[in-house]
Amino acid sequence: MSAQGIPLKSFRERARVNDVPVARLIGFEAKEIADGRATVMLAAGPQHANPMGTLHGGILCDIADAVMGMGLQARLRRRNPSLPSN
Repeated sequence: MSAQGIPLKSFRERARVNDVPVARLIGFEAKEIADGRATVMLAAGPQHANPMGTLHGGILCDIADAVMGMGLQARLRRRNPSLPSN
């Protein structure tokens, strides 16, 4: 359950349907989640720019954090299927 009492879907289901708040905020989509890795896609636009007009490094850090978490979760679930899916 979430803090608001809403039942949570598994992380794979949330990622598959792009039901992850930070993914919606930044605009990236999970394309593949496999054992120990994940692939996401971002169509960078002006909303992702830093003051110099290039891609803001924080966007890359958010994406790196998300894919590392997805890949790790997939690896842990494969090795121990009894783990909770959230």
